[in-house]
Parts: sequence; C-alpha cells; structure tokens
Amino acid sequence: MLPDRPEGAWTTALLRVLGGLGIEDHAGRQVLARSAAAGWLERERVGRSVRWQLAGHGRELVAEGVRRSETYLAADDGWDRRWLFLYVSVPQQQRTTRKRLYGGLDWLGMGNPTPGLWVSPHNERAPELQRLIADLGLEDTAVAVTGPTAGVGMTDAQLVDRSWDLTELAAQYRRFIDQEADAPEPDGPDAVLLTYLDLLNLQQRFMRRDPQLPSALLPEWVGREAAALLRERRRRWARRAHARFWQIVDESA
Repeated sequence: MLPDRPEGAWTTALLRVLGGLGIEDHAGRQVLARSAAAGWLERERVGRSVRWQLAGHGRELVAEGVRRSETYLAADDGWDRRWLFLYVSVPQQQRTTRKRLYGGLDWLGMGNPTPGLWVSPHNERAPELQRLIADLGLEDTAVAVTGPTAGVGMTDAQLVDRSWDLTELAAQYRRFIDQEADAPEPDGPDAVLLTYLDLLNLQQRFMRRDPQLPSALLPEWVGREAAALLRERRRRWARRAHARFWQIVDESA
C-alpha cells in the first residue's frame, strides 16, 4: 500500500497509475466511484478537478491490511499451540450473509474441517473475528473459543489436513519464485512504481489464500520462501515507488 497524504490524490493521477496497470479510464472511474460508495474513499471537488482521500472506513481497512501484511512478511514463526475455534450456523435463507461470512473467514485464514466448525492457529485474530460476527448479526448463532486441542478426536495434523488444501497455492508460490529468479530489474521510475504495485497485488492474492500455518503444523512450506522474496523485493523498491507516485500526484495538480 502506498502511503496516504492528508491532501489526497487527484483523479488524473490515479487514472494515470491505474492505466499503467492496464485499467482503462472508464473502468478506473468506476473503481473510484464504487470505492466511494462503499465508504473507502471520499472525494473533494477543487474547481473543475476532484481530489480523493481515504475515508474513515478506508483507513480502518488499510490499517488492518498493513497489520496483516506485516504478519505475513515477518520472519517470526512462533506458535503457542493454541487454536481459535468458531462454531457458527447461518439460516438457509440468508445466502448473502453466508457468502459474506465465508469471505470474511477466508480473509482471516480460517479453515473448515467439519460442517459448522472453523479453525485457525492465529488466536490473536479473535477481535477481528468478533467484529465480523457482529457486523453480520450472527452473535446468537456463533461461539468462539481459544485453546489447545485436548487429545479428543482429531489431532492438530488432522485438523490441518481437513481444513486446508494448499496444493494449488504451493504451485503458484513455486511459479512466483521461479519467475522472480530470472526477472530483470525494473528500468526507470514508472517501471519501479508499476512493478511494486503489481507485487502488492500479488501479495494480497497470496495472503487471501494462505492460512499462514506455523512451522510446527506445516514444516516444509514454500510460502515462507515466497514471503521472504516478497519482503526483499518490497524493501528494494518501496522508497522509489512511493516517491514516483507522489511525483505523479504533484504533476497532476
């Protein structure tokens, strides 16, 4: 995520960057409009131009995304052997609620070993889970607990096997590592910016699918090598990418 500035960014600057990513002007304007309708962005008209800033909800989402990104990229792999368990049911007729619930649980990295039960080794995500359940109005049909397994029924290893199928994700990680091994260094400020944004987009896609299981549960996981590579690339390009983005914004004023 590129840093926010209090004065925001002009439409022309944002469309220019989106265009570099292959998004045409009309589609870029739709993205901005929908983001505003969702409460992520707010617009300010200055003469005949429009300037965009993160709205309150957008800032919350960005802050949460940054925290999740830092966890994903961190080298620390400790685990206290406690799980986060969620038991929840959604009435059959509430299909939209169910879809939103499943999307939120996927983002939290929770797996589904048996009907009605969701699990994650990241018990520190309980506050985020609480907000999700409250936002969907499911407090009366959900209960969450944290703690280790008690040696009854499934083992930790069986929970992992039944909760997540990581075969395709592992293949995608390996393709990313192989491609980056031969990738040339981006040439010029615009190339650095667009390469950096592509990298952030790729990282977000990985984060949505990777439950980030600790090595105690998944010792040989290619995702850790990929995360280290993403961390190195971001560190290499971040400063120049940020500088170029705000240069484009200033040029569009």
